[in-house]
Amino acid sequence: MFKRLFFTAVGLGAGVAFGVWAVKKVEATQAKLTPEHAARVTAGRADGLRARIVDAMAAGRLAAAAKEAELREVYRVREEERAQQLGAP
Repeated sequence: MFKRLFFTAVGLGAGVAFGVWAVKKVEATQAKLTPEHAARVTAGRADGLRARIVDAMAAGRLAAAAKEAELREVYRVREEERAQQLGAP
């Protein structure tokens, strides 16, 4: 008799615990599916993407400026050599 009572109590406890867990899980999923949550998540991702694009553009500008300076230096040297060959002052 005691054995049946014990296992009945254990089964009820496990059932209640599982029920509480399931209700919390369903409520959390419902909260994630609200339009407000979707808007917050989308806005957060857009801000992150915006920051990455701004960083990439800044890096691209720096690389372009460095390459431009390099090319200007190369062509300035060539122009000076050409002027010397032609005898220009």
